Amino acid sequence: MNFSPEQNLLFSLVKTSLCLRDNREAFSVIPKDIDWSSLVNLAARQGVLCVARDGLVQMPGISRELLLRWELSVQKLEARNRKQRAVIKELVALFNENGIEMLLLKGIGLSELYPDPYHRESGDIDIFLFGDYEKGNKVIEESGIEVEKEGSKHSKFYFKGVPVENHKTFLNVDCTQTDKNLEKYLHATLTEQGYDTIIIDGVQVRIPVPDFTAIFLARHNITHFLASGLVLRHFCDLALFFEQNRERIDFARFEKVMRENGQYRLICSFLAIAQNYLGFSKVSLTECSEKGQHTTGLAERILNDTLYNKYRSVDKKEFEEMWVPRRKFFGLKLFFSSKWKYDSIERGLFHKTFLFRVFQNFQAINWK
Repeated sequence: MNFSPEQNLLFSLVKTSLCLRDNREAFSVIPKDIDWSSLVNLAARQGVLCVARDGLVQMPGISRELLLRWELSVQKLEARNRKQRAVIKELVALFNENGIEMLLLKGIGLSELYPDPYHRESGDIDIFLFGDYEKGNKVIEESGIEVEKEGSKHSKFYFKGVPVENHKTFLNVDCTQTDKNLEKYLHATLTEQGYDTIIIDGVQVRIPVPDFTAIFLARHNITHFLASGLVLRHFCDLALFFEQNRERIDFARFEKVMRENGQYRLICSFLAIAQNYLGFSKVSLTECSEKGQHTTGLAERILNDTLYNKYRSVDKKEFEEMWVPRRKFFGLKLFFSSKWKYDSIERGLFHKTFLFRVFQNFQAINWK
């Protein structure tokens, strides 16, 4: 693949920031015609703005004026992550007071894998309450906070301005058989292996064990890939997780579950991108990738979609504020543009998914 100077430099900055490779040689041949504004925008769109900045500060001869272009964004992200951590601490205390255990999914838990945990982009806080979903919603409502029920997967509320999703299920079990199958596996793993704990702001917080997160994170990223596409941060999350937990993951079990549910080829392609373009160690990927399980063509097509997907230029807020018919039409165009993604899992999966969605919408019509 041919990349712009800004894209190539972004790859090098991510490698350096995550301590994956000595890039001093690469830095010695940085093109002088780099469009730094474009680089900043590219890093922001790919969810690695602060990670790239951490690589930038290690470059020789970088001026303070140039670094100042990044500093405001860095400070904003650090402040947002501090607020999220404070909210997690308060939620743990609130639920503990009411006899509810809280499991933290993704997000801040994954940020602990990064050299600077405050520099990983994150959105909302995802939690699971071990069967106390309704009780947890009631506790939040009794605290004077409105709880929105968003389908059968989770509820949503804003705790001191931070969006929180309380999961009734881990995956969209009403949408696909794959999610139903993997949901059973995740619950079985949680029952068999329990959970790990990390310390956030002096408070012990429960997080899933690596065998759970391997499946959950893989499926979460594949769902994102099918729906709207991935950004570089998703590949960093995956590869950092596998590198740092490789001694604790049962890769034979992971491979078996992924193969049985048609997910293995895609996840190996994701990891190949992390290896080939972001500098992750080949050794760390051998347990879940083998010759022939991903093609160069598929990995390159996925990366091309990551860098050039035109539909992702519309952010979530803009999409939600669209006139309803326009939003429906936009969603339909996005779905049809993803046909190749569905068929990379299973030939004919796109048409099966399309018919299922038509059936779902038909059922949702109020015929009275």
